[in-house]
Amino acid sequence: MIIKSAIPRVFTATQSGSSQGDAAATVARPDFAAVPSYGKLQLATRYLLSPLAGFTTLPFRRIVRRLGGVGLATTDLVNARALLSRNEKTMQMVETHPEDRPFAVQIFGSEPSIMAEAAQLLVELGVDTIDINMGCPVNRIAGAGAGAGMMCNTDSTLNLARTVVEAVPVPVSVKMRLGWDASTLTAPFFAAEFEKLGVAAVAIHGRTREQGFSGSVCLDGIRSVVEAVERIPIIGNGDVRSVADAAEMLRVTKCHGVSLGRAALANPWIFRQLQQWEQTGSWTPSGSFDERLQLMLEQYGYLESRLGARTAIVQFRKMAHWYLKGMRVRKRLRGQFQEVTTRQEMESMLKQIQQEGPVDGNRTGVLTDVQVAVPRGPVDKW
Repeated sequence: MIIKSAIPRVFTATQSGSSQGDAAATVARPDFAAVPSYGKLQLATRYLLSPLAGFTTLPFRRIVRRLGGVGLATTDLVNARALLSRNEKTMQMVETHPEDRPFAVQIFGSEPSIMAEAAQLLVELGVDTIDINMGCPVNRIAGAGAGAGMMCNTDSTLNLARTVVEAVPVPVSVKMRLGWDASTLTAPFFAAEFEKLGVAAVAIHGRTREQGFSGSVCLDGIRSVVEAVERIPIIGNGDVRSVADAAEMLRVTKCHGVSLGRAALANPWIFRQLQQWEQTGSWTPSGSFDERLQLMLEQYGYLESRLGARTAIVQFRKMAHWYLKGMRVRKRLRGQFQEVTTRQEMESMLKQIQQEGPVDGNRTGVLTDVQVAVPRGPVDKW
């Protein structure tokens, strides 16, 4: 792997500390529910990697799993029709690895028979659990009756969920929002009905479709979903960027687990930190500049081994942006990295980045936190 030998190894959970670990004592632990299971699939932790289009690829899933603390990881959302056509790009999205267990594939569509056939194909491919996307607010998906659009069609949505559950032997979960808008907060109703149909778990993003990512997550809304079911686990999602955020989510909503997406891009160590906090009340720091660079190169290496250097470099640039931002690399260098197309150009840029180091902090200490932006503007324009 390129210049890997020049970079220190990522530290393990047993190599503690700095002020970030000491600060953990200020985050009180709630009364935890049992670690959730999806039907007969018992998760190792209650902390899940959310599906995030373009980012929760197999290379990234392998990275966060190696760092530890992940109970379940889910792929990008996958078009059920494209999956049945065995579209090459779609088949790459559902690839897995022995390290990537248990893993879920999230599918979207509005036709029960197509969704069921896609689920059956995924079982043949060895998936551990299947997630139905009922939360995507993007107009091209929701407007076609899939994603969050399913929240507007009670009978057809329940029929679709029933059809998928009955078609496969593995657990089926649903990811949804609180409702289409503030006047139709249908998530508690759907969660209760899904439980009756045999859905194994529900993940709930605490915003409506109309909100997109604006405003704040409604924790009371998530709690209403928790209270609407009798047995199945409810996974809280939205605005969880830190251990303190997860603690608040668990305390207020009484949910059984927490799903994180963008927070993991900024801090791939967050799952391990959450597990450490739950077990001991404290946690080790996120990675330093050198450790993040090492991690970035390892993730790129997974991609290059699958696709070859030229394709891997172009595909990896989007992910590299968040690694470099987390490393506090100068904005100009981050922009220049987005223009590399060859291994030689990439190695030259990495050498420059490595020599210059972070703009604040140091190579081996704790870096300033960064936040990953969310889509802005009217939802129907996304």
